[in-house]
Amino acid sequence: MHRRAFLSALPAIALAPALCRAGAAAATRTSLDDIAPLRERLPASMQPWLASDEHRVEIILERRDARGLWHAARHGQRWARAWAPAASVAKLPMALLMAERVHALGGDASVRLALDAAPATGEWGDGEPLQAPFARDLARTFAVSDNEPYNRWYELLGADPLHARLAAMGYPHVRLVGRLGSSDIDANCRTGGGRIEAADGRVLAVEPPRHARARSFPFGGATVGRAWRHDDGSVDPQPRDMRHANFLPLADSLRMLRAFVRPDSVPAAQRWRIGGAMRAQLLHALALRPRDSVAPRYDPATHGDGHARFLFHGADGRAPAPDGIAVAGKSGQAYGFVSEVAHVVEPARGIEFLLAARVQANADGIVNDDRYDYDTVARPLLAAIGQAAFALARAAPAHAGSGTMPA
Repeated sequence: MHRRAFLSALPAIALAPALCRAGAAAATRTSLDDIAPLRERLPASMQPWLASDEHRVEIILERRDARGLWHAARHGQRWARAWAPAASVAKLPMALLMAERVHALGGDASVRLALDAAPATGEWGDGEPLQAPFARDLARTFAVSDNEPYNRWYELLGADPLHARLAAMGYPHVRLVGRLGSSDIDANCRTGGGRIEAADGRVLAVEPPRHARARSFPFGGATVGRAWRHDDGSVDPQPRDMRHANFLPLADSLRMLRAFVRPDSVPAAQRWRIGGAMRAQLLHALALRPRDSVAPRYDPATHGDGHARFLFHGADGRAPAPDGIAVAGKSGQAYGFVSEVAHVVEPARGIEFLLAARVQANADGIVNDDRYDYDTVARPLLAAIGQAAFALARAAPAHAGSGTMPA
């Protein structure tokens, strides 16, 4: 199974001060039936997919009115409590949690994160170092969606502390219970710990080994597909039980993103405790394209702007992102699902919106066979949803305070 991720932006656009009312949490109003204007802008051939159980399409579009209130239009609310893979979208909260820990210690992205030993399970390349600068891990995560940084952060944070923090912020149903690339329930409960070191070598914190309690899907049964293909090629002809896999509700992932880029839009208790240089560095990373990454560097010939992004790019990630538009967030794909959360700003037109989408594309129903309809269904539909949301925003009048970059 390959987990890739998404999201780009234009870091060259200068960060401008936000015009929102500082410190005043703006309410979010929700309409479950107001997605029609977006749906009507999709290609006619794609519109029936939104009503199909096969594709399980979820869409959340959030925009701000002239009073600074955010309004959410939703489609596919009935799938909100059905299991779907968190995939690489899980890297968004894990990065935010790691940044909180670093900021609490007085550090920023220049710190080094050092493990005592390689993770017991999960993806960890032969040449992966035990120590890495946080800034490098952030670039790898948001520019090309490598999996090892997530597993490093998981090892340092531990499952119990990270779930306690998420629950305190209002995310009790999120389950980040496993390393990427590992389904070993017991091994995923055990983390080895390590150190957080300043750039000058000072040890800022020692994170101990931990043994977390096992957690499972919060809404009962969690099955996917009609069959499961094992690594040896054999097929188990029954749905796969995913109760002990990572789970991140689409609405929660979008609120996590909004709480970071627009902290004034949520109550104080739901805001990420990330400020100063760490906040600026993470904002930059969230919008990083492969060609803008300095450490590490990526060849644009093999890592285009849409290398790991699907909104506005679709199946073909080679086309450059349009000038003047900044996109920040995260995407992921796994087990026939493609998901994405994004904060989109076009300062010249005063456009700003948040968009989340998830699509299932697995016509044969066999999970883990890497024969999914990503290129013909999921990615083209996500691209069309992004383009429709953008067209809708351009057709509507600009609102006061919209269209500025977070600072």
